[in-house]
Order: sequence, then structure tokens, then C-alpha cells
Amino acid sequence: MRIIYPDPNCVPDKTPAALQILQNVQAIAQLGHQVELLTPKSRNGLAPQDVLGQPLLPGVKAHALPDFRRRWYFPTSSNRLFYFQAKRWLRRQRDCVVLVRNLKLAEHLLKTPGMPPLFFETHEIFAQSFRETHASMTKSVARKASMIAQREEFVYRHCKGIIAITRHLAEDLVSQYNIKTPIHVAPDGVDMELAERAISLNKNAVPILLYLGSLHPWKGVDTLIRMMQYVDAAKLRVVGGTHDRIAELRQLASQLGVDDRIEWLGPVDPVKRFEVIAAADICLIPSSETSIGARFTSPLKLFEYMALGKPIVASDLPSMREVLKDGESALLTTCGDGKRYADAVNLLLAEPALQNRLGMNAKALCSQYTWKVRARGMLAFIERVVGRS
Repeated sequence: MRIIYPDPNCVPDKTPAALQILQNVQAIAQLGHQVELLTPKSRNGLAPQDVLGQPLLPGVKAHALPDFRRRWYFPTSSNRLFYFQAKRWLRRQRDCVVLVRNLKLAEHLLKTPGMPPLFFETHEIFAQSFRETHASMTKSVARKASMIAQREEFVYRHCKGIIAITRHLAEDLVSQYNIKTPIHVAPDGVDMELAERAISLNKNAVPILLYLGSLHPWKGVDTLIRMMQYVDAAKLRVVGGTHDRIAELRQLASQLGVDDRIEWLGPVDPVKRFEVIAAADICLIPSSETSIGARFTSPLKLFEYMALGKPIVASDLPSMREVLKDGESALLTTCGDGKRYADAVNLLLAEPALQNRLGMNAKALCSQYTWKVRARGMLAFIERVVGRS
């Protein structure tokens, strides 16, 4: 099978989306299929190995289209010219399937005659996430949310198939949009080979609690800052985030008197993330009770924590329960409650045997969540749907 994966953002890049796209195309190629990446020409100087830790396989072809954004003659960040180029390029292709995770691009392609079969990979209900990130529903916000919902419904109804990141997201798509389009659930995955190269040899004198990832409000990192009021025998290491968001969270930490026990490392290169995880004692996922946190997220860091056999404390939410079992592969606790998070962390600190058991059980689960397993399920789904049509 020949898969074409277009995206209007530069790939490779250091964003989680770009990393996930690269992992997907690499895994598809590992299974012996031809996969072609169609993106704007990168200006960041990154090579795939700077993100993946290894070059792309020979089965992956990368097509770089000119990037006209922010030029003197096109001084905006609009992706319209990429959409036009991608449509013209894809119209010439035969005997292939298109896999897309960008909603606007999918809409443009589906409205263009003569396109190959298109499968859409969704990580959220976009209109719902948009509404939840706006505190007040003004007329303009409501209008934009309605426009996003219309676009979303069109894509879900007219694509050949949907690949949803969680089971709860798939259920919500059906109930909210009443669609009949075939859906396959494919959680994110992990590169076990890269994980196994990162081995922590030194025991920390003071236990390190780790949060790795972006610092968007729905990620719940403020809960971990409040948690540190009740955890005495450990330090919290926060990796990721923008300068402004780190400053905002540091202000909260200072108000609570815990800033001296929190390390703010900022972003790290993607290929270094396993080393960062390996150096930690306990790993944390404090997602909040928003739709994207509770039902739509399948965090890359979750599977990377698991691959390194780390004990995990996570919010007790449906998205986490799709993968983890409380007391068996992680400790799940009340989201948004710093004291409950501290209770779980303190329990692990007091019981090294529990740390070891949870970490080993989590690592054993990872055989179900590799990128190769994910790609195999996606390809079987695509072949089944295309074969029927």
C-alpha cells in the first residue's frame, strides 16, 4: 500500500505533532509499505534523526513544497498556498491513500474532485476544545465555534475512515455528530529501541519527580505545584513549556513557598527526552478534567514513562484508564487536587517495592503500544475500508 501523509506544518520539527507524524511514517515503512511525507520545506535546519534519533527508512519519501509563509510578498502565516499546492500535487497521484491530521487541509482536499481516498486522524473534537478554552462565550467566539463544528462534521462525514486517538473520543464523535463513517481507535505509541538506550545508572540523592511536556493550562501542572506543599522528601522537575508560561507557574510556586524545590528545565530536544525520563524516580501526568484532558488525550509521555519502567502518578480520568489500571500499572488520583497527588507520591516514596512493581507492570504493557503495533492496526483498518469501497 502507498500512503501519502500531507501536513501544512514543517516536518521535521520539535513539536509533539511533528514527532508523532514522523513516528507514524517510520512505522508504516517498517511494515514494508511505501509512505510519502508532503510538507512545506523546512527552515529550521532539523533532520529527521534530530527528532527520531535515527534517519528515516528508505521506504519513506519526503516531498518538500515551497513555503511561502511570512515572505515579503506573502507576509502572513496562512496555509492557503500550501493547500493549493497539496491539492495540485495530490490530484496527479494514483493508487494511493491519503492520511491527514490537519482539519482545514482535510476539508480542502475533500472538497476537491479527483482526490485519492482520504482517512482523517483526529486527536480531539476541535469545536469542543475551542469552546472550553474560551471563558466567555461572546458572539464572535460562538460564531467561530459553530464554523469549526461545521468544518469538523463535514470532514468526519466525507472522509473514508476516521482514526481516533482514544476510545472515548470515538464514542463522542458518534454521539455529537451522528456519523456512520468507520472509526478505528489507535492510541499513541513509543519507540522501544530509543527507550532502551536510555538507562539511568545513578541513584538520586533526593528523589526526582518529573513532569515532561507542554504547560498548557489543561495539562494541570499547577496541581503539581500545589502538591509540593505536602511533599517534603523530593524535588519536582518540570521539563517543557514557553518562557512566559514558566514565569506564570513560577509565580504560583513562589506564592506557595515551594519554588526552591522545583527545577524548571524548559524545552529539551526530542532525542533527549528519554534521558530526562531515565533520570527521574517518579513520573507524573496531572491532566485536568477538560474534554481534551479527560477523554481525548493519549500522551506520548505516558508511553515513554511506561517504556522506561517508571512508577506513574496520573489523574483518574477516562483517557488514563484506557491504558492504566490503578494500583497495578500506576497510581490514579483525583485530578486538580494537590493534596491527593501528594498522598500518592508520598506512598511511592515510602514503598520502593511498590515503585518497582508499578514500573515493571507498566513496562510490560508497552508491547501493546509501540508505533509498529499502532501502524499495523491503522493499515489493516485502511485496507479493510478501501477494500469494501
